[in-house]
Amino acid sequence: MAVLIALASIADAQRPMRDDDIVARVNGAPIHRKAVKDLVQGGIVVREAQPSQAEIAQMADDALQSLIALELLYQESQARGITVSDAEVEAEIARSKARFPDAASFNEAMKANRMTVEDLRRDTRKTMAVNRLLEGNVLRNVTATPEQIRAFYEQNKEEFKHPPEARASRILIRLSPNASAAQRKTAQQEADALLSSLRAGSDFAQTARERSQDPVTASRGGDLGFFAKGEMEESVEKVAFTLAPGQISGVVTTPYGFEIIKVTERRETGYRPLSEVNDLIREVLTKSERQERQAALVAELRNKGKVELLAPVR
Repeated sequence: MAVLIALASIADAQRPMRDDDIVARVNGAPIHRKAVKDLVQGGIVVREAQPSQAEIAQMADDALQSLIALELLYQESQARGITVSDAEVEAEIARSKARFPDAASFNEAMKANRMTVEDLRRDTRKTMAVNRLLEGNVLRNVTATPEQIRAFYEQNKEEFKHPPEARASRILIRLSPNASAAQRKTAQQEADALLSSLRAGSDFAQTARERSQDPVTASRGGDLGFFAKGEMEESVEKVAFTLAPGQISGVVTTPYGFEIIKVTERRETGYRPLSEVNDLIREVLTKSERQERQAALVAELRNKGKVELLAPVR
């Protein structure tokens, strides 16, 4: 309720605001105030703090422009004969439902967004058609060349400067915070046995792959990558910045359970090498190019079409 009140408070005070008001038309197709409000409300929900009235006003303007862009792109997809079958729509909805823990949670989300099943089918079909238009035409073959990547790196080198860092690997024996004394004893014994095996010459990376209960790092032989102080659990950091490269810690207690840490590298303040940030830069450049191409298409469609702004959304 607070969200709707905040949105209403920045509306035209002399004009009653109804959910079914048409605030814009895109080549004759209506954009309803409800759609704008729902988009704004969805944005507010994921924010940590309640936005100010000025921020909500900007969110409403941005939401309206996003809906206009979506409608322009959808109309273009239809002009190019792009279709989405009923079966494809239902399959996509099924994938959306699978992201919720159960049917009740999905239905609650639908209710909170004031959406019917038909609304969902319509929006899903429209979104899929637009995605096919973009991926099949506008955004196809978007890439970044090695020359572009290197130029970005050189022009933004300060962004890749790092403080003193350590690189380490972990073997984790997971323990629940609510574990019983018996469970804790068993986990401690398992960790102690692994430590003895490592000190007797067992390969750390292979042991991590086979025995670590951290699924994220186990496949990498336990590798945590480079990290600076303040980026890792305090108990892990203390080991990583105390031991010399190649040394293995004792059994360390962390919030996740019992861990054995091996320090593999340390480096002083410097710049991350291009090889380390190459993929990150490629992703940044590719995303930027995709956004520019999409914006250019929307601008072209808007210029040759008819977009009418009929009422304030604030």
